[in-house]
Amino acid sequence: MKNVVIALIALVLIGGGYYLYTQQDAAPENTDNNGAAGIQQTGDETGMPVVPEGPAGETGSGTNVPDMVAVREFTVSGSSFAFAPATMTVKKGETVRVTFKNTSGTHDWVLDEFNAKTKVLSAGQQEVVEFVADKAGSFEYYCSVGKHREMGMKGTLTVTE
Repeated sequence: MKNVVIALIALVLIGGGYYLYTQQDAAPENTDNNGAAGIQQTGDETGMPVVPEGPAGETGSGTNVPDMVAVREFTVSGSSFAFAPATMTVKKGETVRVTFKNTSGTHDWVLDEFNAKTKVLSAGQQEVVEFVADKAGSFEYYCSVGKHREMGMKGTLTVTE
């Protein structure tokens, strides 16, 4: 009788774990117009950042306010030796905000050319980094944990003129 109770408890735990695992994987991902999964952008339907209209630093009341800066936001997921998305494109001079969400294992997000990096995060943790893309080119971002970069955990940020 004791073995039957233990077997039933084990079966319930395994079934519950499987249910939670499949529910986590079933969460819908955001996609851009090019089908790149995992990107979350703030902007209009063209993908351009939303910037208030009118002269910078002015409101309708005639009161000066600080200039509004366009911010491009991306959500990058880190999993078993991969980033999603593996590519991001911004314009030179834009402020870039990356929310790195680690979905499994232990990972970080590093972009050397802009001195942008997160702490090493455990599964389920996230961190936000922000920087100004002040030079044009293609730049590799990667995970610096162990040999994750060599195992393919990298992506590309392209900054256009």
